[in-house]
Amino acid sequence: MSSFIPKSNLFRFERSWLLNASFLPSVLPAWLSAPQCSDTAGKLAACLKVTRAAAKTWSWRNRAPPQLIPNCKFIIELLDFFEEQRSLSSDELQTRETCKHRLTSAIKERAAFWKQRSKFKAIKESDANTAFHHAQATVRHRSNQIRAVGCQGQLFTNHDAKMTALSDFFASIIGQPGESTWHFHADTLYSNVSQPSQAPVAPFAEEEIKSALVSMNRNSAPGPDGFGPAFYVATWATVKNQVIEFMNAFHIDDVQLERINRSYMVLIPANLPAKLLSQNLGKNSHCQASKRDPQPH
Repeated sequence: MSSFIPKSNLFRFERSWLLNASFLPSVLPAWLSAPQCSDTAGKLAACLKVTRAAAKTWSWRNRAPPQLIPNCKFIIELLDFFEEQRSLSSDELQTRETCKHRLTSAIKERAAFWKQRSKFKAIKESDANTAFHHAQATVRHRSNQIRAVGCQGQLFTNHDAKMTALSDFFASIIGQPGESTWHFHADTLYSNVSQPSQAPVAPFAEEEIKSALVSMNRNSAPGPDGFGPAFYVATWATVKNQVIEFMNAFHIDDVQLERINRSYMVLIPANLPAKLLSQNLGKNSHCQASKRDPQPH
């Protein structure tokens, strides 16, 4: 069935790109050429924006053909067969080594690509790139489809109606920000005790920031900006200046966080049969998502 649901062209950083020797030299100059901004958060956002555009262009130009791995295997086997009949020339030997090197790189890139999507933590990246990885990624992709939303006793399948129902529901429970008034000073809490350590409120050190990045899961899903921890770890020598400047500005409370403070609101589909779903919608007044609607949209 056709669908008119709009889909934005979201950017997702792929860890497999880091295994290609031409990726970082092609993308990092864009980070260094980002426009200047007075605010450190705006400067960091500008660097990410131009780098994201450069990564998209590189990915489009360096997309491997689908028959790359079979072709490399065929050439290697063909030259091995020729070697049994005669001695290979220097050009043939070099061609076989080039194919072996490219085949190894392609297999590593494909394994990293599917591991990032499968999210199966019990499998290590060094394992074989089997159909199990592909099945895990396919199942996750299919389970993320929400075909119907129930709210206030009604079932919505149209995209605009679902968007309106969800927006109204979450707006009603989030509320409006209020004002907080402190009737005491924090300094007076420790007036009669020994001076606490200043380490928790000391400025961030470069080693501390890098250690936090290294400790993060590099296969975790990227944030709204599209970049995950793997990008910052691999390009730390280039991006550390902007990151450290942002952390220092955050420490002294001199940064506009709204420039980079974005988040996704994710709905969890409810695995309920249609009959049970209709009963629950009559009893509950809250919104509920279903992925088993008889009329998928």
